[in-house]
Amino acid sequence: MLSMTDNDSPREADESTTPSRRTMLKGTGAAIVGTAGLAASSSSATAVSSWDIEVLEVGDSVFGIGSTPSIPVGDEVFVYVHGWFGDSTVSSQAADVATSMEDVGYEADEYVGIEWDATTINFPSAESETEDVGEELAEMVEEFYDDGGGNLRLIGHSLGGRIVLETVNHMDDDYEIETVAPLGAAADGDMVCEGSDGLFSDNWYDGIAANADEVRNYHSENDSTVGAAYGGFFGAALGNDGAGCPGDTADNYTDVDVTDSVSSHLGFLGDEAVGANLAEAAGVDVDDDDGWGWW
Repeated sequence: MLSMTDNDSPREADESTTPSRRTMLKGTGAAIVGTAGLAASSSSATAVSSWDIEVLEVGDSVFGIGSTPSIPVGDEVFVYVHGWFGDSTVSSQAADVATSMEDVGYEADEYVGIEWDATTINFPSAESETEDVGEELAEMVEEFYDDGGGNLRLIGHSLGGRIVLETVNHMDDDYEIETVAPLGAAADGDMVCEGSDGLFSDNWYDGIAANADEVRNYHSENDSTVGAAYGGFFGAALGNDGAGCPGDTADNYTDVDVTDSVSSHLGFLGDEAVGANLAEAAGVDVDDDDGWGWW
């Protein structure tokens, strides 16, 4: 059953020079994430094709050249952000997610894939890059609204889930994204909690509360990739367990448990239950007789 839960310190650095079990687990999970990113989901016939996705390159981390691209303006715009090693498959990944939403009646004026420099064997470097990409994407989102854009559905898988949360963290409080949706987010669960500022950056609580109409975090206990890489012994991995909050999450934050539907890290992409729930967040009247089960 798919269930939704409104929940009431980011990863701590190991100060010793001896590798901890948590560090080793993260390395193992990161390796799996890299391998998984090389392939796109192909769980259903594609109604939205890769050719329908306009790919925008964001955050050149090596040379910092080129201008910031613009999100095409429309009344309803779908934006997807890939994870580690997902550069070459961003179009097909985005098409799979969009198709799972269209299957229950969703339709966008524009379909966008955000491509960033994620092909590196250095996972910590890719993880660090997500903040810079999120900052640039925040500028693009603000420009989208300034130019008369309507509803924006911002969806990110794995490290892309970190990017969409970094995006709301870097936006001016005068802006609000309609839907922000991390899928199998590669992050610690307490990063969405009130009052748990990280060692190297603030958490995402304030950005979520100020700059999103609704955040839906999709997680599955079967996502052993992020489960191995994040959370530690007593914490929660955002894409595996959902928020792990000693305090509260923002009122507009919801954990969506898709364990019964999503069986792997890539399983979020094209999943029917995830797509139906995302479409419902976008205002589609989804028939609960189909058994999606979040009502």
